[in-house]
Amino acid sequence: MMNCLHPLAPDDEELLQLALDDEALSPEASRHLEQCETCRQRLAIYKDTHTFLVSHLHRRQCPAGSQLSYYCAGLLVGDERQRIAAHIRECPLCTQEVAETRRFMTEPLLVPAPISPLRRIAATLVRQQAQLVMRGDTTPAPWPRQYHAEHIDLSLHLSRASNGAYILLGIITSADSTESVDAFAGVQAELYRAPGPLGANGGEDKRAAQPLVCTNVDELGNIVFSAIPAGEYTLLAHLPGYELLIEGLTIDTEAPNGKFTP
Repeated sequence: MMNCLHPLAPDDEELLQLALDDEALSPEASRHLEQCETCRQRLAIYKDTHTFLVSHLHRRQCPAGSQLSYYCAGLLVGDERQRIAAHIRECPLCTQEVAETRRFMTEPLLVPAPISPLRRIAATLVRQQAQLVMRGDTTPAPWPRQYHAEHIDLSLHLSRASNGAYILLGIITSADSTESVDAFAGVQAELYRAPGPLGANGGEDKRAAQPLVCTNVDELGNIVFSAIPAGEYTLLAHLPGYELLIEGLTIDTEAPNGKFTP
C-alpha cells in the first residue's frame, strides 16, 4: 500500500479509526483526504478489510442463538452451561442478546380479547290459518311460509323456473320502527343442506358444513336462492349484530310448479 508523504496526510491510526469507528479526522486532514487519491485508496483498503473480517469472522466464536435461548430458559446443564456462561462474561454482544432475551421472557403475554360471538336467533314458522295437525303428521307446511323471530319477519315463497329448478324468494322485514330495511342490504344469506352447520356432527358431514347457495340481501330486503334441488335445508342470514336461523326448511317434489321471475 502506498504511503502519502504530504505533511497533512492522516496516518494509519487515524484512517483506521475513521474506517472502523467513523471517528472524524481533523479539518486539515479531512480537506487533504478529499483531494488526495492515495489517501482515499488507503482508506478504502481499511474499509474493505474491515468489511471482510466482519462478514467472515463476526461472532464466529459465539454460541448459536438457539443455545443462548436455551441458556436463558435454564434448559442447559453441566459443562455446556458453564461454557456459554464463560463466553457471555467475555462477549458484550452475547451479553446484550441474553439481556434482551430475558427481558422478552419476563414480559407478560398479550392475549387478544375474545371476540364475542354473534347472537343467533331461531325463527319459528307462523301458521297462516288454523290447521288440524295429526300426531305423527310430517306433511311440510304449504307455501308461502311466514317465519318470525323477535322483531324480524321473513316470508318465503317457492316457485319453479322454466328449467324445473326451484327458486326460493325471501322477503325480510322488521317490526322495529328504528330499523330500516336498508340496514339489511348487502348482508349474506346462506342455504345449507340439513342438518346445516350447527348439526354437522363436528364437521364430519362436510356437505352440511358448507353452504349450498350463498346470496346477498338487496336494498328492498329480498333474498333470492336460485337452482335449488328438492331436499331439506337450513337457512342462515347474517344480519347486523345477530344471525337469523331457520331449520327444517323442506322443499319436496310436490312444491309449486308456477314460474317465478325475480
